[in-house]
Amino acid sequence: MNSRRWLTITMLVAVSTFGCASSGTMTKPQALPQIRTQEKTTSTNQQLAILGGQVAPKDSQDYQLGSEDLLEIRVYGQEDLSKVVRINGKGEITMPLLGPGRAEGLTPQKLERRLEELYGERYLKNPQVSVFVKEYRHQRVALTGAVKKPGFYELIGPRTLLEMLAVAGGLDDRAGDWVHVIRAQKGKKQLETSNQASPSQPFARGSETIVIDLRQLAREGKPNIVIQQGDVVNIPYAGLAYVLGSVNKPGSVPVKDNLTVSQAIAVAGSPVAGLAKPQIATILRLDDNGQGVNIPINLYAIIAKKEPDIVLKEQDVVFVPESTVRRFLLDFRQLVGGGMSVGYSAF
Repeated sequence: MNSRRWLTITMLVAVSTFGCASSGTMTKPQALPQIRTQEKTTSTNQQLAILGGQVAPKDSQDYQLGSEDLLEIRVYGQEDLSKVVRINGKGEITMPLLGPGRAEGLTPQKLERRLEELYGERYLKNPQVSVFVKEYRHQRVALTGAVKKPGFYELIGPRTLLEMLAVAGGLDDRAGDWVHVIRAQKGKKQLETSNQASPSQPFARGSETIVIDLRQLAREGKPNIVIQQGDVVNIPYAGLAYVLGSVNKPGSVPVKDNLTVSQAIAVAGSPVAGLAKPQIATILRLDDNGQGVNIPINLYAIIAKKEPDIVLKEQDVVFVPESTVRRFLLDFRQLVGGGMSVGYSAF
C-alpha cells in the first residue's frame, strides 16, 4: 500500500470519528449574511469640514485684545482724538487727554464703552467711539492627538474650533468622540464657553479643560467655541477593541460612535465562509475588577435582530471560533489535491 493511499484511508477513518451523518455526508450550514455598517451620508470628518467652511469666524467684537494688536480708534467729530495705536507689551494704549490705560483682555466693544465713559466723564458730551482691529497679534495654538497634521500653528485673529480642525487637516481615522481644549486660567476669570461646552478636570495646574462632543459638533455645528492664544486642542485617540478568530481581517477596531458587535465584524471582513462558527462567538471583556468575563453571542441571531447588537467597550475581544471538523476537511481536501470527494465541500 503506497503512502498516498494510506493517508487517504486514514483521513477517511478520522472523518467518521468526528461524527459525520449516517449517510456519510455533512450538511453545510447556511452562510452568515455579509454584515455591514449602516452607511452614513457623510462621515464625521466630512461633516466637520463642511461646517468649518460654512461657519464664519466670530465677529472681531468677540475677540479679546492683547499685546501687539494694532487698533484704529475713532472718536466721532473729534479727529484730534482719533488715532491708530498698537497695544504695548504691558497691555496698554495711550489716548489723547486720557494717557495710558489697559486694553488687554477687553473686547473691542468693551474698550469702546470704556473710552466713551472716560471721555464723557471729563471732556465730551455723549461721545461715540469705535474700535477697529487693523492687525491681530500672532497667536500660537497647538493641535495634538488624532488630527492629520498635528503641530503648532501661528494664527492671526479669532478662530473657531471648527476652523482649527480644518487647519489641522481634519480628524485622523483613529479619533475618538471627544475634543479637549486645554486653556490657561487667568486669575478668577471664568471659561467663556458657549452652548453645551463643559469644563472638566484640568490637565495641569493652572489650566482648565473644555470637553466637547465631536459628534454633536459635527451634527449641529456647536458648541463652536473661539480658540484663544495659547490653547491646546487635543483630540484623544479612540480606545480599541479586537476581532479575532475566523474572520477575513482579524485585528483592532476603534471604539467610537457606539460601535456594536455587528459593526466591528463588518470592519473585520465578516466571518470566513464555510469555516467560522458565528453562532457560538464570544465577547471577552474585563470587568471593573480587571477579571475576564465571557459573553456568548450568536451572530446569526444578532443579524436577524433576535438578539441585541451589543455595544463594545475598550479592550473587548470579539472571538469567532473555527469549526475543527470543517478545518480538518479543508486541510484534507488540500492534501489530496481535490481528487477525492468525502461528500462535503468547505466552500
